[in-house]
Amino acid sequence: MTYTHLVSKRSKSSIHFHFRSKIPVDLISYFNSTKQFQISLNNVSNKESLLLSLKLKSIVQQLYSDIRSGMKNLTLEDIKEILRIEVRKSILYSHQVSEESNKHSERGVHKSIGHVLDLETQLKQKMDSNLGEYRKDIELKLEQILTSLDIKVDKGSVDFKKLRNKFIDLYLIRLDWMKELINNTGRSDDDFRREVDEKLNMNLFSELTEQEIQSRLQVSESILGSSGKWNLDKEVSQRSKHQSNSISEGIKKFISEKYKLTSKSEMMMRSTLEMLIEKFGDISLRKLDRGMCVDFKDDIRKLPRNRNKIQRFRDLDFHEQVKLNVDEKERISTKTVNNILGYVSSFMEWCVINDLIEKNFFKRMKLKIDVRHRDERDRFTENELKKIFQKHNYIELTEVEKHKYHNYWSCLISVFSGLRLNEICSLYLDNIIQVKCNGRGKRWCFNILEESERPDKHLKTKSSRRIVPVHDVLIDLDFIEFVELLKKRHKNRERLFQELKYGEGSYIRNVSYFFNKIYLTKLGLKTNKKNFHSLRHTVIDHLKQKGVEVSFINELVGHHHGNIDLDRYGKGYNSDIIYNKCVKKINYETSHTRGIDFMSLKIDWKKIITTRVW
Repeated sequence: MTYTHLVSKRSKSSIHFHFRSKIPVDLISYFNSTKQFQISLNNVSNKESLLLSLKLKSIVQQLYSDIRSGMKNLTLEDIKEILRIEVRKSILYSHQVSEESNKHSERGVHKSIGHVLDLETQLKQKMDSNLGEYRKDIELKLEQILTSLDIKVDKGSVDFKKLRNKFIDLYLIRLDWMKELINNTGRSDDDFRREVDEKLNMNLFSELTEQEIQSRLQVSESILGSSGKWNLDKEVSQRSKHQSNSISEGIKKFISEKYKLTSKSEMMMRSTLEMLIEKFGDISLRKLDRGMCVDFKDDIRKLPRNRNKIQRFRDLDFHEQVKLNVDEKERISTKTVNNILGYVSSFMEWCVINDLIEKNFFKRMKLKIDVRHRDERDRFTENELKKIFQKHNYIELTEVEKHKYHNYWSCLISVFSGLRLNEICSLYLDNIIQVKCNGRGKRWCFNILEESERPDKHLKTKSSRRIVPVHDVLIDLDFIEFVELLKKRHKNRERLFQELKYGEGSYIRNVSYFFNKIYLTKLGLKTNKKNFHSLRHTVIDHLKQKGVEVSFINELVGHHHGNIDLDRYGKGYNSDIIYNKCVKKINYETSHTRGIDFMSLKIDWKKIITTRVW
């Protein structure tokens, strides 16, 4: 996780930490157009810097709120000085700990402070996201308390609303008290809870342990008899009924049961599900209801694209990003919204099965997509292909003569086979095989499969496993000679494109970046609907326009057939059929008198490979 409020600055001898705060957009004019500021943490340790920065972040956010509420005499220098005082206090306390003048351990105190900060964040998020609902909860608590004291309750009165607001303030104030108590005396937050419960004579803090409840049961039984015990038994029963894992605990268990997840898939799943925590805080799963889930859906539809990458968005939290209400063109796509809802619904369904919640409120929440599936990516026209595979562009920009073989071959393989980028980049040398033809000869083919001994290789679907004949153009460009030269030159080489590094579950990153960000941009062909995957779409559409049967195309590109007999009982067409029905018919033409001159791209592989220093 990246903490944008903590900045490290490296010198020759050490690392210095600084706290950074980005001033909210609505307060920039108040601070004379200043957009952010920093203060030094005065060489606190690496371990302490994160905790201290979290504390400062909480303080400065409260100060911003105070300014909005009417504290207009607070200057930027005042804020900095307040934060510097907190830094000095923290350093003094650390010295106490190191000198053992404090009876509690540094770890224990930091853990307690961190817990309080989490509670504070969750409470503020709840108030920001659904203040009306939170007020209703507080009003219900107040009504119960006042009724138990035989005080007449008028929920519409001004006095009642004032009391409610004071009660809300009390919840925030007690968190500050807890932090002060822990910092100054080392008392735990549990000690504070119990003391406040006794002083106010009410259950203000609901986070009682089961041990504490049992202790109260025993006391009540001795004093009140069976009736008192019955009431508290009822309390335990109600608590047990509604007690559940937090969202984070549920996510952890859910992901731990997922098998064969790539690191990229796991990261994507985790970050998507944690959006629930960004929205609601790490609350109990059972607290989620239909209305909250609908609010979540409405909010994610307002999120900006690349919200964690683009600088003007990434320093904002979930709620701030939603409140920006960016233009429709800047928002995440309907497809992305549905992907998020799909992940969350799957998680909630798992929670229902495992009795963590009673109902999956995210069922049937996906949005309708007007755009047809085949329109999501554009194919390249023949004239665009001619530009892509023009000799000067291709040889120079792919840098094949600098031994970037992956840039050169990946595009050619894709446009003459329809292979996915990941399937190309994860090819091993022994995945290029000779298969017997119907006659006496043999045909070179790509063997696309998962291999248990090679965990870096994985397929998108079961139907992706297939044999794909190597196109004649690739043969004429000496692809097989290239493969054999690699084997001969480097005996221990295993992968076709050994230079590609594995990361986030695949080898595609470098090739994807080159083709999508650099190559298409320099050629003036980059659009939102055109990328490397468009080469695959080009092959599919090219064959459709030539009248090739869909079942043969599906076999070539690794799509399921949509026919139960073909999918369940068929063994796949042999390589001769796929070659004659599909591969042979991939022959790109333009409106000009001649087609694309692929042969102009021919390379002297012996010269290039043998001159490379391995």
